[in-house]
Amino acid sequence: MTAQTNPHPHLPFSRPSISEEAIADVVAVLRSGWITSGPKVQQFERDFAAATGAAHAVAVTSGTAGLDLIVQSLRLQPGDEVITPSINWVSGPNMIELHGGTTVFCEIDPTTLQADPASVRSLITARTRALMPVHFAGMPCDLSALRALVAGTGIRLIEDAAHAAGASHAGVPIGRDSDAAVFSFHPTKNLTTAEGGMVVCREAATAEALRLGRFHGIRKDAWKHFGRSGRDQYAVIEPGRKYNLTDIQAQLGIHQLRELPAANARRAALAGLYQSRLKDIGILEMLAPQAADDVHAWHIFVVLLRLDRLRGGRDAVVARLEALGIGTALHFPAVHSQAYYAQKYPTVRLPHSEAVSARLLSIPLFPGMAEADVERVAQAFELIEQEQGL
Repeated sequence: MTAQTNPHPHLPFSRPSISEEAIADVVAVLRSGWITSGPKVQQFERDFAAATGAAHAVAVTSGTAGLDLIVQSLRLQPGDEVITPSINWVSGPNMIELHGGTTVFCEIDPTTLQADPASVRSLITARTRALMPVHFAGMPCDLSALRALVAGTGIRLIEDAAHAAGASHAGVPIGRDSDAAVFSFHPTKNLTTAEGGMVVCREAATAEALRLGRFHGIRKDAWKHFGRSGRDQYAVIEPGRKYNLTDIQAQLGIHQLRELPAANARRAALAGLYQSRLKDIGILEMLAPQAADDVHAWHIFVVLLRLDRLRGGRDAVVARLEALGIGTALHFPAVHSQAYYAQKYPTVRLPHSEAVSARLLSIPLFPGMAEADVERVAQAFELIEQEQGL
């Protein structure tokens, strides 16, 4: 019996793009004898700071680790509040909770899925310590409006820039003018180090606190010589984590950063094809475009399903796309509806967030896609629409 060829080869939701040159240089690091944090991490930090225009860049093991350290630097006390959108990955809210703060969920603009400055304004109180907006999908949020809200108040603006490598707002790279911005280098991200992250910031004191926090609370000039002999001395300034990136990962990041402009340009071109091809499909609604002077990183491409036109809802669409060999993801179910948060904050009502949470769907987008892949996804949605009798 001969094996049958799958008529629908799988198109993944995401696939990392790693050059042969990057692979060769990572192998060279493996052969060098120095594979943990060292000169490659330092180079990656310098390169990333230069690319964003930030004063300081501190590499860590993940975006979540970066959020952990920067929220720790707030020294939250019981009752201290941090405002963040509910259409969000759980890392930010989780770090607020783990550091003893109160998570205050703001509403989104339902046409962009970005934090709504009017909602944020209404939630600021004497207990507000920080705002934590998300540059959702790689589109810059309205940083100008948010900065105006906190100007002169002492409230810190911490940007969750996990999706935003290469994005810019009003001509300024995300991260350049930040109290802090936290980037993720997970394999699905525009720039990957397999796992990893980077925190950029303005203040030297913040960068020092991050460096202490990522390696046991030990100052760099003390631990860089650690391991030469059993007699080496080091000083623990305060308790810290173990969040240091390795040179293996950093070498990959150095290449990915160089290739980021071209990769993001390819993402933008594919997103443009999607926008043109999907705009007239009746079961879909497109998100609004970014502001004219912003640059979208196009980390993910999100559509909103018109559930009133669909039998079986989103689950049926996901299952049909999967049967056609097309991968999808959900970015993100509203955090305030998750069990822990719903129990702790039972009175939170965010109509826009709740409505889009049920409708959003992320479809394949990565630089290695072909134009034919975009057409394949579009035809799949057209088929679903036909099968629905529309």
